[in-house]
Amino acid sequence: QGPQGSQALSRAMKGEKQSLLGGSKVVYAGTEAPRSVNSIIESASGPAAQRVEGLLYEADDRQPDPVCWGYDQTIISVLARLPFLHTFATISFFVYFGHVWLLMSHPALAVGVILFFVAYGVTRFWIMWISAFRGIAILNTSDKRDPSYFRDLPRPGATMLFDSVYHAVMVPAYKEPLDKLRQTLDTIASQSVARNIIVCMAMEERDPKGAETAETLRAEYGPRLAGFCYAIHPVVQGEVPGKSSNENWAARCIKRKVVDEMRINPDNVVITTCDADTFFHNNYFAAVSHNFIIDGEGRYHKFYLPVTNFMPNVYAVPAICDTRYTVLSVGRISEMANPLATPFPLAIYSLPLRLAHRAEYWDPFVIPEDWHMYFRCVFADQGRVEPRRIMLLVGTEAVEGKDYFDTIRETYDQSVRWQWGAIDMGYLIMKVCVGTDVPAWKRARLLIQAYDHHLFAVTMGMCLIVAPFLYGKIPVELTTDIWTGGFAFVMLKSVMIWVWGIHIIIHFAFLCSADAMLRRNVLRNRMHFYMDEGGASEGYRRWTRLMLFPVADVFLFLIPTIHAHARMFYSSQFNYVPSAKLGGRPLPPQVPDCGCGGGDTGADDSA
Repeated sequence: QGPQGSQALSRAMKGEKQSLLGGSKVVYAGTEAPRSVNSIIESASGPAAQRVEGLLYEADDRQPDPVCWGYDQTIISVLARLPFLHTFATISFFVYFGHVWLLMSHPALAVGVILFFVAYGVTRFWIMWISAFRGIAILNTSDKRDPSYFRDLPRPGATMLFDSVYHAVMVPAYKEPLDKLRQTLDTIASQSVARNIIVCMAMEERDPKGAETAETLRAEYGPRLAGFCYAIHPVVQGEVPGKSSNENWAARCIKRKVVDEMRINPDNVVITTCDADTFFHNNYFAAVSHNFIIDGEGRYHKFYLPVTNFMPNVYAVPAICDTRYTVLSVGRISEMANPLATPFPLAIYSLPLRLAHRAEYWDPFVIPEDWHMYFRCVFADQGRVEPRRIMLLVGTEAVEGKDYFDTIRETYDQSVRWQWGAIDMGYLIMKVCVGTDVPAWKRARLLIQAYDHHLFAVTMGMCLIVAPFLYGKIPVELTTDIWTGGFAFVMLKSVMIWVWGIHIIIHFAFLCSADAMLRRNVLRNRMHFYMDEGGASEGYRRWTRLMLFPVADVFLFLIPTIHAHARMFYSSQFNYVPSAKLGGRPLPPQVPDCGCGGGDTGADDSA
């Protein structure tokens, strides 16, 4: 453990009391200290305790155990070809074999398949929008809560104090603009529990200015937090440079420092990962602390998920990109508010350090890290892991390139990287086959959810687009009078065009309404959210931008998905390039912080 760890262990064996971070346990010769002593420690704030500062260069040595006799990466590489094979086979059958063979020999079956797709799509449509409006209402209520709301909530039967929960926040960064990192740290330092937060900048050895940037930020933000440190991920043969490998190194360094050397109780530490352009709600970490405490022993089997939003700077990007990010944001709200869904993490999430350690931390050999880490934890924890929804909105910016067309290209490239997450299907299939200690229903649910998101929804959308032109001449019997039983034959093409036409109009109306509700009630006055008043943000100009959603779905979702699947089939290796941010645009003027982390409650008009 190094000289510091050896000295700490020596003092512990002698029964000496140490200065520790809040929430730690003082150990007397291998036994827990009297409750009176630990009460003092648990109630201590960050500055009163030992701090975590500077470069962390020693990491926990826990390494992943091989699963399939050491052939894990080979098996995953082979299974990475499945998404393209599935997409190609489904579309080929639907476009050619179905049109030629199925239509000629079994037209009723062809109609049944198409109507199943239509019914499934319509059902998802209404579930999504009902959940979206429900979610916006919940966010609006949550956004207006006082900064002390979660601290003051009753917690009957709680086994730990509110201030005994510490948050280790990893901020992965690689050649990020300093001003962008400052924006992220602004929202962390403005938290109502900032004195319980340790920030760890997860830097890259490839970045020649990584250490300089981290030291600059430490001098600016360190005094406002419980600790500010940084870990520089070394270049290791076989590891994939990117967010996941940076998180792996940073998390292991945090564990070595705060647990092995400083003897902090790992049961009281929650580790959070985010992007370099993440704008946290002012009450996010307080909400995580509250839910972490009330979850009891179940807290060590939870992922804490905020509502990820991509709209802080949508007015600075082309209309097609703006529309795509707005649709993504509304869709995430719907997923988080849907009581029938089990949401997976998306870019920003928190989990207990104990759970991350049990799962052997983040995988340094992959590009997609959020779903992958969730799957790792589920199988490492014998299927007990469940998501806990934190209904507070957390922002992350849309991509901005050097100019109009560069921004569109960067957005397309980002979509390809996101759809590269389908490579997790191979990993999940392997774990489903060998993870027999996880209940079968749990494994089946994970597989179905991942399949629906990465494969089925994509191929269904593409098939429904071409269906009216391939199967449109099939006659369909429709009842025209329910009282007399009268019926008429119409072409399937007419039925599909009417169904989709009506739902596209409804979708557009709902999208405009949800967008207005979000901007006016939830996003307004949020720190580092650029909500343009007037101009492109209101009236027909805003509606005109949102009318591009069908084009955005095709060119920034469907086509990038096929592109990603084809690249995975050719090679499972991916060169990770961070998305462009800011694009030279000056930072927007900031609204004074009202202390609520969201909508202006009017509690402090003098601000």
